[in-house]
Amino acid sequence: MATHVLVVDDEAIICTLFAAMLGQYDCYHVITTTDGRQVMDILHRERCDVVLLDVCMPAIPGLSVLRQITQAFAELPVIIITGHGSIELAVESMQAGAADFVTKPVPAAVVHIRIQKALEHARTRRLASTDGLTDVYNYRTFHERLEQEVARANRYHRPLALLMIDVDHFKHYNDAHGHLQGDRALQELARILKETSRVSDTVARYGGEEFAIILPEIDAVNAQKIGQRLQTQIAQHGFPGVAQMPEAGLTVSIGVAVHAEAGGTKEALLQAADAALYAAKRAGRNRVCLAEQDVKQT
Repeated sequence: MATHVLVVDDEAIICTLFAAMLGQYDCYHVITTTDGRQVMDILHRERCDVVLLDVCMPAIPGLSVLRQITQAFAELPVIIITGHGSIELAVESMQAGAADFVTKPVPAAVVHIRIQKALEHARTRRLASTDGLTDVYNYRTFHERLEQEVARANRYHRPLALLMIDVDHFKHYNDAHGHLQGDRALQELARILKETSRVSDTVARYGGEEFAIILPEIDAVNAQKIGQRLQTQIAQHGFPGVAQMPEAGLTVSIGVAVHAEAGGTKEALLQAADAALYAAKRAGRNRVCLAEQDVKQT
């Protein structure tokens, strides 16, 4: 599978040069832009494994772009490549979250090696931050990311939503099919959650059969729609042995909370989403509730 690289440099000829350099290795798919203001839109829209970023950008400083990337995509490695290198700039870049710092001119072999090292480091970090069974983020990383997103939402007055998702009657499913089949069902559920989420979302296993999704830049209306789409998709999915389940299917209950309506703290947002989840359970399961208010009943 090709490694997707985003090259960001204000000079088109430099972007073309890096694309040609990486093209020698036949393992890279290169996207380029000369406008740092487009970077976040590209990352939300395109798959990207690593970013090569120039510091000296006319419309927006490269370090500002770097901070935006690391805040929204904590696991995405960014390599600063600049013709104006200094120890002070290198230190500032690394403090802002850069994975590496390289000065121009730089040979193709060096760029290739630096990219591979950055990717390997990112893989190591990801192993430490993911749940071993489902390959989504683990409980510890979820809390770290939620704290970061709440701080960002407060700082920039941006919307933020949280979904808490619990599998209905999962003990019954385990008892009927055994824990190995139960584990496979959780893995399949996690796959569905990841495939239907944006790159900027955080999908995590909160514990047991409970999952959570952090949704940056999502308001209450759209958070409800996302929750309802997930609930419907999971209810219609053909998990093995679901005919023996109480609802003739493996379903989920989902609690939705929106940051601005939850008191402005991580704890308040968690408490609101958790209360909405339990409201969905009490109302009969297989439904979505928005912070004390049932918004969908099936």
